[in-house]
Amino acid sequence: MLNEHRDMAAAQAFFRSAESVTGQVPDQVTTDGHGPYPRAIRSTLGRRVVHRASAFKNNGLEQDHRGVKSRIQCMRGFKGYASAERFC
Repeated sequence: MLNEHRDMAAAQAFFRSAESVTGQVPDQVTTDGHGPYPRAIRSTLGRRVVHRASAFKNNGLEQDHRGVKSRIQCMRGFKGYASAERFC
C-alpha cells in the first residue's frame, strides 16, 4: 500500500514537471503500462489526455538516440561540458 502511494506521488510529480517544462498539456501520453500511470495522468493532466500503454510504441524514440548512447557508453560518459558540446 505504501509503495502504491509512493509510486502514484512520483508519477504525478513527473507529469507535473513535464507540463511545467513544456508549458502545455499533451493530447496523448505513451507509457510502459505501469499501474499508477493512468490515475496519475487523469488527476494531473486531465481526463481528455489519451493514455497509450505499450512497451513498443516508444521504440522510435529509443532508436533515435541509439547512436549517442552507444558512443557515450564506451567513453563512460562525457567528462566535461566542452566535450559534450563538441560531440553534440
